[in-house]
Amino acid sequence: MSAVFSMDLRRCFAHLMEQGKRAAEAGRLLNLSRSTASRWGYKVRNGLPLEPSKVGAKPRGSSLQKHQDFLMEIIEQDNDITLVQLQSALEDAYDLDVSLPTIHRALKSFGLTYKKRPYRRRTR
Repeated sequence: MSAVFSMDLRRCFAHLMEQGKRAAEAGRLLNLSRSTASRWGYKVRNGLPLEPSKVGAKPRGSSLQKHQDFLMEIIEQDNDITLVQLQSALEDAYDLDVSLPTIHRALKSFGLTYKKRPYRRRTR
């Protein structure tokens, strides 16, 4: 992963551009790559903030969010339902072809977690 440039360097770049330098010239003076200078130059010209973007993946919602009520209703009817059975219920009801990990992640995002273990009693 690349390092994030400091705000001092970013302010210095903006100051050079305000003095009339082009983005490429300011980038050369500060030892920046062309693409970074171009990107920062665009931001300075359009009055956008030069703060670094957030790093990492964006949080995403579950693709099964709109089917939450359906899944919760099925689970309330049968506590011991398996992911495979949920998968087939989604396929029958909505003609959805969903993988087991997707269903697992959706249930986890809904706040449901239950791991079946041999030494654990079944729910009633």
